[in-house]
Order: sequence, then C-alpha cells, then structure tokens
Amino acid sequence: MNFIKKEIKPKIIWIIDIWTYKIRVWICKIINRDVELIWYWEKRQDENYIVMQEFQDLEWISENINQAIEKAEIDWNIKIDDVIINLPTENLFFEFSKINHIRQNTDNKVDDKELYEIMSIIESLALKKHYKSIKNHSWYKKNDLKLLISNISSIKLDNIESKKIIWTNPKEINIALLNIFITESKYEIIRFLSKSIWKNIINIIPSEFAITWLFKKTKDIIIIDLWNSHTSIIVKKDWNIVWSKKLSFWINDLIKQIRKNYNLTKNDIIEKIDQDIFIPEKIIFLEIFKDILSITLEEILWKQICPNDFFMAWWWSNKFIKNYLKNIDLNNSWLKIVWKISYINPSIDFIDDKIINNPEWLDSAKSNINIFAMIKTTLDFIKKDKNKIEKTLKKVIYDLEN
Repeated sequence: MNFIKKEIKPKIIWIIDIWTYKIRVWICKIINRDVELIWYWEKRQDENYIVMQEFQDLEWISENINQAIEKAEIDWNIKIDDVIINLPTENLFFEFSKINHIRQNTDNKVDDKELYEIMSIIESLALKKHYKSIKNHSWYKKNDLKLLISNISSIKLDNIESKKIIWTNPKEINIALLNIFITESKYEIIRFLSKSIWKNIINIIPSEFAITWLFKKTKDIIIIDLWNSHTSIIVKKDWNIVWSKKLSFWINDLIKQIRKNYNLTKNDIIEKIDQDIFIPEKIIFLEIFKDILSITLEEILWKQICPNDFFMAWWWSNKFIKNYLKNIDLNNSWLKIVWKISYINPSIDFIDDKIINNPEWLDSAKSNINIFAMIKTTLDFIKKDKNKIEKTLKKVIYDLEN
C-alpha cells in the first residue's frame, strides 16, 4: 500500500485584546496542538476611547488596530486575514442550562440525521429558556440579541459521562450547554471593526469566557477579574460555567480617592498600592468590595455552596485585596462558603516553555492573563471544528438563525 504524505500547514491568526488603555496584538501560529507566538505588539490609547466599557471613538480604535496590523505585516512580511477579538462591554449575557432529551426509538443507534434532530431540540429548548431569562433580567427581547457562543461542557448518556453521541444507543441524553449572547447594537461594533480593518473576524471571545479555559481541570472555582474600569465575577460549578457578571466597581475608584488625599501620580499609586500605606482609603474600598462580591455571589449561587478555590486576575499587583478576602468571613444570610479561600493559579501548558520562560514575552503578557486565555480558547475552538457534535451544533444554530 502506498502512503501519500500531506504537509499540514499551520494556521496563522491574529488575536486582538482590547483594553481601555491599550490594544494588544499577538500573531499565533497553530499547528496540531502546539501554539507558537511569533509576534507581539501593544498600542496605548486614550482612556476616553472606551468609557464605562462603551466605545466612544470607534474610528480611533480602528486606526490603532490598523497600525498594529500594518506594523506586523511589514515586520514579518506576512498577510493575515483571520482575526479573533474580545469586546469589552456590559451587554453580555451568560446563560447555562442542562437539557435532558428522551429518545423515542432506542432500537437503533444514533445516526447523523438523529444527531441533528437531537441537537436541534436541545438548542431550541435552551434558547427559549435563555431568551426568557434575559428578558426577565434586562428587558432585552430575542430580536435584540445575537448568539455569540454555544458551548457544550458535558454530555451524559444514561447518566454516564461521554464524549460522543453518534453510533451510541442511549435512552436519555443530558447535555450541559452554555449560551453567550450580546446585544445587536454591540454586535454592530464588530461589523464596523471588520470593515474598518479589512479582516475576517472569525470569533468573538469574551475575556470572561476565555479565562475559564485556563482552569479546565478545576471542578469549582470563583474567578475575579479586576480591571481598571470594571470587575467581572465568573463562577464555575461542577465543571460548568454557570454565570458571569460584570460590575461597575473598579480599582480606579480607589486610585481616584487616593489622589484626592495625596500628591501622587497614578503610576506612583500603582507602584505603592501593596505597601502598608493608604490605609483609610483601602479600608473603605475593601469593605465596599466585600459587600458587592458577597451580594453578587449570593445572587449567582443562591443556596448552593460557594467554591473556596479563587483566582484573581489583575492588570497589576493585587496582594492587599487577596489577603483581605483570605482573612474575612464571606458567609451571609444565603451565601455559604465552608472553607477559607484558597488561591490557585492557572496552568499554561499549551505554549512552548521557551516562550513562557522568555522574559521579553513574559513581561509583555504577565499583566494580562487574558491574552493567554484567548490563545487557549482559540486552540480548543480549532480542535472542536473537527468534532462531530460541535459541527452539528454549528449547523443547527445556523439553520435556526436563517
């Protein structure tokens, strides 16, 4: 038998991470299960371009992205068409459901046709439930929303975990499904950016979703992503992302208060924030932060036990907040946490050690774990493109939307 060798060409993509103060751009070469970071650049921008997570000057943001693209394509003599981007906005809705499907005909194994029917029923039920939930919480209706991501986190066949459905013969199929929506008005920003930068935006990956991908081996975790301009709380329970919520409370509130009382620049404050100074301002900030965190976790978890494993992402040092949370009791009327908070770190094992241990790369990325999270999520998305269930789910969603 003759074998034909076929060279597997690497997939090269842009990953663009938009912050209030910066736009960060990475070029990644992906082949099989490996990721190589071949170029990095960041562009500072006026903080007034994005205010309260809302884009105020799309033209300048597009211009900043275009400058990064032009620089990379000249430096590397490379043409890149596919772009993955995040979008900092409050108008995101995370909706999680476990949908149980009972097969009527168990004499036959699940074939391609039945798989499509099963996924169509499950996604339709989930969407109906999720649209209703979003309307009840925000008044946004179905026509106001765009489905960004539909992610299957677990499959059970007759109560046994499985990774496949095709050619099996279960009676019951239970699927845990996360749908992430964005408002149509915010999705228009993506259309505008795509036209402005002349690139194909193949995925929009919210940072709250991406960061959980660094904890795939962690069953339960609370992730606090404390930014300059907002705070995100993400809850993962029983391997599933059950909720994510952005809060209009941020570290800049503390910095502004300190600047009122001290003749210091913002950078000076950031450098000294973990020192044993600014005590009165910190106490006020931390007490408010504790109340907001407790109320938010209570709202998300209701009467469920709160995970005690925490991860706090931040764009600079956060020791004083971590120490504070570790030494207080978060329990209140409904929120229950059994053990003291324990901080864990993500595993970044999908990028070559030479990259992770290279000070030049590490210094550029250590203040933004989100960029590694987006790379990890992108890698897994590419793998999912070859998965039968995921491909069927994509077709179902396309048919439901058209």
